[in-house]
Amino acid sequence: MRLHISLILFLTASLVCQSQESKIPVLTPGYEQRIRDYVDTLKVIDTHEHLLNPTLLKLTTFLDFSLLLQQNSYDGLITSGMPVTSLRKLYFEPTPVSEKWKIIEPYWNKSFNTISNRIMLLAVKDLYGIDELSASTVEALSAKIKKAYSGEWYNYVLHDLCNIRYVILDGDNVGAKYDYVKYAKRFSTWLSLNTKFRIDSIAVMQVEPIYTLEDYVKSMSVAFEDGLKKGMAAVKVNIAYKRSLSFEKVPVETARKVFRTLINGNEDLVLPAKEAKQLQDYMMFQLLELTKKYKVPVAFHTGIQAGGNNFIGNSDPALLTNLFYEFPDVNFVLFHGSYPFGGELTTLVRNFSNVFIDMNWTYSISPAYSARYLDEWLDAVPASKIMAFGGDQRCVENTYGNLVIARQVISKVLTEKVKSGYWSEKEVFTIARMILYDNAAKFYNLP
Repeated sequence: MRLHISLILFLTASLVCQSQESKIPVLTPGYEQRIRDYVDTLKVIDTHEHLLNPTLLKLTTFLDFSLLLQQNSYDGLITSGMPVTSLRKLYFEPTPVSEKWKIIEPYWNKSFNTISNRIMLLAVKDLYGIDELSASTVEALSAKIKKAYSGEWYNYVLHDLCNIRYVILDGDNVGAKYDYVKYAKRFSTWLSLNTKFRIDSIAVMQVEPIYTLEDYVKSMSVAFEDGLKKGMAAVKVNIAYKRSLSFEKVPVETARKVFRTLINGNEDLVLPAKEAKQLQDYMMFQLLELTKKYKVPVAFHTGIQAGGNNFIGNSDPALLTNLFYEFPDVNFVLFHGSYPFGGELTTLVRNFSNVFIDMNWTYSISPAYSARYLDEWLDAVPASKIMAFGGDQRCVENTYGNLVIARQVISKVLTEKVKSGYWSEKEVFTIARMILYDNAAKFYNLP
């Protein structure tokens, strides 16, 4: 009897294994190169940039090699020991290129290994034909940069070389000259209120007095509707640079009491953080009511912050959970792959239909993190909820380098999925198109 049962179990297991084996896609030679070629030629929606206005750049003192150090490489120089006081000579004074390099060189030699610097060097080589950053190259590189910016450099790099169909800027920095440039608007003035001076500044700007909490909420509504008229594609919230992402639902009477304290105080009154938070939390809920009414998506900065002095606990995406419950009709996207909270991000996006992943900036933080969590997210959440590229750069050269690295990471992850039999080559092509274009187009309502 035991022998009979064992035989049945053995045969059953064999049939299951044969069935599973028959479902594993057959690999056609050359699939690695086909995947890479496909990913490399796809049109892309760049979901997040801080690109400096090319016209205004010509008026600055840093239209030279130092432009390429903003912001990520500069942060690396500072954490390598470069004095913060160097900022003035590098960017706000007419310092000769050779002198700038003397300031930078000791700290460049300590931080050249970082991915932000490798991205920059990749762009310098591909776009300007220069292989290294050194005393012997910075003059020639700076001359080439000035020449490039005398023409339509933005269009050439972003549109022609990168094959980027749309760019979403954090703020309307480039303006309406380029039809493929959209923008996200911040409402930090209202969300970080803690002084009477700020209230008066808004009133002057809008030429409308603000006496009550209702007046203040209305002033934000006016700014919101103005953003809609100018083509605002999303609301951007970067409040984690100043405070925690934990927002409580505050009764209107509590918020009104805090506002009265502020409006009735002296011009130099600054509210204590705990008291200010109540009013700020109330304003966040008012802002989200506007995004719900006008069906505008909301992007939150989560995870690591630029510029150092990170209070990383403030930017844990899990702190936003109650907002996802409170506003099920608002679509939220969490920026920067929530680095280093990749696992928390997996859980949130898996559990909430209105929460999405954006990998902007992650490739220039750590390609290893990007690959590890893209692999995980493609296992754990619907592929329709992942947006896989945003440069988060100050200049188009670094956007170019960042995109090169991003395509490499994406190709590697997708190739491994095919190699393991997890997906077919056809499925991988569909996924690539979704995460680099289709998902962002739908989320931001782009053609």
